[in-house]
Amino acid sequence: MAQGLQCFDSAGALVLDVTDRLTRILGEFTTTTANGSITDANLTSGTPWFFQVTEENPFNAICTITISGQTITWTFSSYGVKTAQTFRYGVF
Repeated sequence: MAQGLQCFDSAGALVLDVTDRLTRILGEFTTTTANGSITDANLTSGTPWFFQVTEENPFNAICTITISGQTITWTFSSYGVKTAQTFRYGVF
Protein backbone atom coordinates (compact mmCIF):
# COMPACT_ATOMS: atom_id res chain seq x y z
CA MET A 1 0.00 0.00 0.00
CA ALA A 2 1.35 3.43 -0.97
CA GLN A 3 1.95 5.91 1.82
CA GLY A 4 2.53 9.65 1.93
CA LEU A 5 0.95 13.04 2.34
CA GLN A 6 -1.51 14.38 -0.19
CA CYS A 7 -3.77 17.43 0.18
CA PHE A 8 -6.82 18.08 -1.95
CA ASP A 9 -8.98 21.16 -2.48
CA SER A 10 -12.78 21.19 -2.08
CA ALA A 11 -13.21 20.03 -5.71
CA GLY A 12 -11.03 16.99 -5.10
CA ALA A 13 -8.05 18.28 -7.07
CA LEU A 14 -4.61 17.40 -5.73
CA VAL A 15 -2.88 20.59 -4.51
CA LEU A 16 0.06 19.14 -2.54
CA ASP A 17 1.86 15.83 -2.81
CA VAL A 18 4.73 14.42 -0.78
CA THR A 19 6.88 14.58 -3.93
CA ASP A 20 6.38 18.37 -4.32
CA ARG A 21 9.33 20.62 -3.50
CA LEU A 22 8.51 22.91 -0.59
CA THR A 23 10.59 25.86 0.49
CA ARG A 24 11.98 26.55 3.92
CA ILE A 25 12.89 30.10 4.88
CA LEU A 26 16.17 30.08 6.79
CA GLY A 27 16.59 33.77 7.47
CA GLU A 28 16.99 37.35 6.41
CA PHE A 29 20.05 39.58 6.27
CA THR A 30 20.81 43.19 5.49
CA THR A 31 24.07 43.96 3.76
CA THR A 32 26.36 46.74 4.83
CA THR A 33 27.46 49.26 2.21
CA ALA A 34 30.62 47.21 1.62
CA ASN A 35 31.15 43.73 0.17
CA GLY A 36 30.63 40.98 2.73
CA SER A 37 29.18 37.58 3.59
CA ILE A 38 27.20 35.55 6.10
CA THR A 39 27.38 31.87 6.98
CA ASP A 40 24.46 29.52 7.66
CA ALA A 41 25.13 25.79 8.03
CA ASN A 42 21.53 25.03 6.98
CA LEU A 43 22.23 26.19 3.40
CA THR A 44 23.66 22.74 2.68
CA SER A 45 20.37 21.01 3.63
CA GLY A 46 18.81 21.64 0.20
CA THR A 47 18.96 23.82 -2.90
CA PRO A 48 19.48 27.43 -1.79
CA TRP A 49 17.40 30.38 -3.02
CA PHE A 50 17.14 34.08 -2.16
CA PHE A 51 15.19 37.19 -3.06
CA GLN A 52 15.64 40.88 -2.48
CA VAL A 53 13.21 42.50 -0.04
CA THR A 54 14.23 46.15 -0.45
CA GLU A 55 13.27 48.09 -3.55
CA GLU A 56 15.93 48.55 -6.18
CA ASN A 57 16.84 52.10 -7.18
CA PRO A 58 18.39 52.67 -10.63
CA PHE A 59 21.03 54.94 -9.05
CA ASN A 60 22.17 52.30 -6.55
CA ALA A 61 25.18 50.08 -7.10
CA ILE A 62 24.16 46.59 -8.21
CA CYS A 63 24.44 44.04 -5.41
CA THR A 64 25.42 40.60 -6.74
CA ILE A 65 24.70 37.58 -4.52
CA THR A 66 26.56 34.27 -4.74
CA ILE A 67 26.00 31.15 -2.64
CA SER A 68 28.71 28.56 -2.12
CA GLY A 69 28.35 25.85 0.49
CA GLN A 70 27.34 27.49 3.78
CA THR A 71 28.24 31.04 2.70
CA ILE A 72 26.20 33.81 1.06
CA THR A 73 28.43 36.54 -0.35
CA TRP A 74 27.41 39.97 -1.64
CA THR A 75 29.49 42.16 -3.92
CA PHE A 76 28.63 45.68 -5.03
CA SER A 77 29.38 47.01 -8.50
CA SER A 78 31.93 49.80 -8.72
CA TYR A 79 29.42 52.36 -9.98
CA GLY A 80 26.37 53.86 -8.29
CA VAL A 81 25.53 54.57 -4.67
CA LYS A 82 26.19 51.61 -2.36
CA THR A 83 23.18 51.21 -0.08
CA ALA A 84 22.29 48.46 2.38
CA GLN A 85 20.05 45.80 0.83
CA THR A 86 17.83 43.28 2.61
CA PHE A 87 17.47 39.69 1.36
CA ARG A 88 15.54 36.61 2.51
CA TYR A 89 16.99 33.19 1.84
CA GLY A 90 16.20 29.54 2.30
CA VAL A 91 16.33 26.11 0.72
CA PHE A 92 13.95 23.80 -1.11
